[in-house]
Order: sequence, then structure tokens, then C-alpha cells
Amino acid sequence: MFTLEARPLPDSPDFTEAGGAFVTCYQKPGFADDPMRRASEFIREQGWEVIAVEDEPEQIGREDAPDTEPFDVAQLDNEAYVFHQWPVDDADDQTRH
Repeated sequence: MFTLEARPLPDSPDFTEAGGAFVTCYQKPGFADDPMRRASEFIREQGWEVIAVEDEPEQIGREDAPDTEPFDVAQLDNEAYVFHQWPVDDADDQTRH
């Protein structure tokens, strides 16, 4: 599990609504040779770009997962991603575009 910060690309349907997001990434151990690269590829496929690493990858057990549902999905599907978005008009420094 690890967390990346991302912002929507201009052609993303989320561009007008979302100022950015923290993406919690769950990957089954051994799924990807480079977990952050795989996560960045997935995030780009969703119309977003990674702009920062918030938390480095670490192996956790289900009891330590902040949300067990995506943890369980990753155990079955090898990966799961949760976008925690904030609005584009948010006044704090997290708004990126």
C-alpha cells in the first residue's frame, strides 16, 4: 500500500470538478516489478497524472489497511485504487490547476 498525489489532466472528465486527489494504492505483493510505476500507469489511464509521492510502498496486513474493501479487491484482482478528491475551487494549497 502507498499513496500518491495526482491531478486531473485537461482532457479528463474530472478536470472541471476536481482540483486534485490523494490516491491510495493497494497492490498484491509481487504483482508489479515496480509498484509505483504500475500505479502511475493506471492513474494516467484514468485521466490523471501523478505529481508527488505521499507515502512510499509498504507491505501491510488487512488489519492495518485504512479501508479493508480495496485491500480485499487487491487480493483478488492484484490491485485497487481509491481516489480521495478535493474540489477545484478549494482554497488551500492542494489545488493544482
